[in-house]
Amino acid sequence: MAKNPHYLSQMAHVELLSTNLEETARFYTEIVGMDETARDENSSYLRAWGDYFLYTLKITQSDKKGLGTIGWRADSEEALTDCVQFLESTGNGIGWVEADKGRGKAYRFKTTEGITHEVFWDVKWLRETGEKGSKFADRYASNRRKGACPRRFDHVTYLVAKGSYAFGEKPFWQGMGLKNPDEIRLEDHIPAIGGLWTIGNLSHDIAVFSDPNLPEGQGILNHICYNVDSREEVLLALDWFVENGYTSVWGAPTRHKADEGFFFYIMEPHTGILLEIYACARLIFAPDHGPDIHYLKDNPNDAWGLTNPFAEAAKSGKVGGIVKPVDI
Repeated sequence: MAKNPHYLSQMAHVELLSTNLEETARFYTEIVGMDETARDENSSYLRAWGDYFLYTLKITQSDKKGLGTIGWRADSEEALTDCVQFLESTGNGIGWVEADKGRGKAYRFKTTEGITHEVFWDVKWLRETGEKGSKFADRYASNRRKGACPRRFDHVTYLVAKGSYAFGEKPFWQGMGLKNPDEIRLEDHIPAIGGLWTIGNLSHDIAVFSDPNLPEGQGILNHICYNVDSREEVLLALDWFVENGYTSVWGAPTRHKADEGFFFYIMEPHTGILLEIYACARLIFAPDHGPDIHYLKDNPNDAWGLTNPFAEAAKSGKVGGIVKPVDI
C-alpha cells in the first residue's frame, strides 16, 4: 500500500496565552459559545459543538499575550516516528513533552521563524451525554445554538519576517508534506511572500504571510478560525458579537479572494489574537492542485474590495491593539 506523502492527519488544537484566563474563557464560552470540557489551575480547555477531541482550544494564564503551541495529530503511530526523525534531521526539533489533558506525549518543534508546534498520536475523543449529548450518532455534542455557535476548528494564520517565508517557512512545510493551493506574490520575479497550506481537503490548515515589522525568528500568531455552516450563520454571529459590545475588525463581512471563505474578525483583548468566524471556503481534493497565484495589489484578503487590511493598517499603524503589516 502506498505511504501517505505527509506525516500529519489534522490540526488538533491551538493554545493561546492570556493575561486574564477567566475573562478569555468567559469570552469563548459565553460570547463565542464554546464548551469548556476541562480545567486546571493554569488552563481552560474548550471545543466547538462539532469538534470530536476533548478540546481544540486551550487558554493558558500567562504574563504575556499570544501563542503557546499549535498541536497536530500524526497520521499514525508510524507517521509520528517518521515525523520526529524528519524534524530532528532538519534541526527543527525541540524534544518530547509529557501527556496533557486530551493528548498523549507530544514532540515539540519550531518552524524556521520560531512558531512552536507539537505533534502526537494518542488523543482523547469526547462523546457528550446528558444535556450536551446528541441523538445523532455522528455528533459528539449537540448543537445548542449558544452564542456565535461555531461548528468546528478550521485553521490558524501566522506572520513571519520579511523574506523569511520563501526561504524558510515554505520549504519547511513542503518537507512536512503539506499541499500549497494558494500563493501570494508581489511580482512574478520576486519570491513568494505568503501562502496557504493544507494536509487534506480544507482550503488551508495554516496560512503564513510576511510582515515587514517583524524581526527574523520572531513569528507571531495573527488569528485562529472557527467554521460555521453558512454565510447566513456568519452574519448572525456578527449580529451577536455587536449586541455584546464587540466590533468587527476591518468592517463588514466579506469574502477572501484567495480561498473564497466568507468571514469577519473579532479581537479578544487578553490574548491579543484575532478570532475569525468563517464559512464556505473552497475544498481541495487533488494532491497536485496549485498553487493558484494571487498578487498583493489585487487584495487577496478581500474579493469584493470593501476593505484592504494592509491599507487600513498603514493609516493607523495598529488594528485592534496589535501592530499589523503595512504590506506583506
